[in-house]
Amino acid sequence: MKKQQEHRFIRRVISTLGGIIALSSMGLSGGVPLAQAEEAAWPTRQITLVVPWSPGGSSDAFARIVSQELASALGQPVIVENRPGAIGTIGVRHVARSKPDGYTFLFGNTVSMIGSVVSSATPVQFDPLQDFVPVALVVETYYVLTAHPSVGVKNFREFLAWAQDPAKPPLAVGSTGNGATSDILYDYLIHKQKANLTKIAFKGTGPLVADLIAGHLPIGSAALSLVASHYKEGKLFPLVIVGKNRLPQLPDVPSVREFGLTAPDLSVWDGVFAPTGTPPAIIAALAAALKKANQIAIFKDLAEKNGSVVVFTSGADAAARLKKDLEERQRFKMELEQAQQ
Repeated sequence: MKKQQEHRFIRRVISTLGGIIALSSMGLSGGVPLAQAEEAAWPTRQITLVVPWSPGGSSDAFARIVSQELASALGQPVIVENRPGAIGTIGVRHVARSKPDGYTFLFGNTVSMIGSVVSSATPVQFDPLQDFVPVALVVETYYVLTAHPSVGVKNFREFLAWAQDPAKPPLAVGSTGNGATSDILYDYLIHKQKANLTKIAFKGTGPLVADLIAGHLPIGSAALSLVASHYKEGKLFPLVIVGKNRLPQLPDVPSVREFGLTAPDLSVWDGVFAPTGTPPAIIAALAAALKKANQIAIFKDLAEKNGSVVVFTSGADAAARLKKDLEERQRFKMELEQAQQ
């Protein structure tokens, strides 16, 4: 009898311990695992959107509009954190190493995630295809190659004729660094079109445009919002759209594709990326909020002024675009290296 009581007591203890262990791995939602319960409740605290550029640029401006709308939609603060440096790689690398818990995301673009990888002389310490999951691409921007009147060229054909004339001295062109879209265009013109150009490095588009307006820089590339008013005043001239299509704001200005540069695609997309391992349900919820954010009037207005097109590319389509752009730029780099041999 005594042994039977001992056995029943031991079974009760084992049963109780089993229940405690089970409860410790479950949430309070009727048997849902704790991790799943937290995921379902996301977000429960502040979200950080990292911009790998200094404040004031077009990527930063788009990110700040997006952050405000996401905060409203998700019910939690969404702050923009600028982590500039090394053609955007410092901020990108930070997010790649962040905990994939749905509270740190990257507002990256073609230059920081693709151009930097292809052009960097040293490893960037992240893989855009392996270390990130695209949430959505939200806007695509075409820059405009622009001339100061002192150069004496008013369109791209005149610019090419000037740059290809052996009797002319090298023409200075402004660049914001290896991997930038304008830098790829210059390399194409130098090695494929035999243009006599000298690249002048700037730390950002703002200083480049300031020197362009002042006449210290003959040729440079910038977003439409930074130069449009100067076109109207005749202080600058648009030469070519650095992208695959013409801009509706400048219907008479051709794109580089019309002059034979069909690849790589030199348009610049901006989008939101999550570190690999972020729960799919969180990515889906953020994508739904992003889709609404880039349709509001203030976002569309900024896009129009900036020479940008509002897009929404998510999931497998966004991943495919990322892969395509990386492969195109890698092939282009190899072609240029072969042309220089």
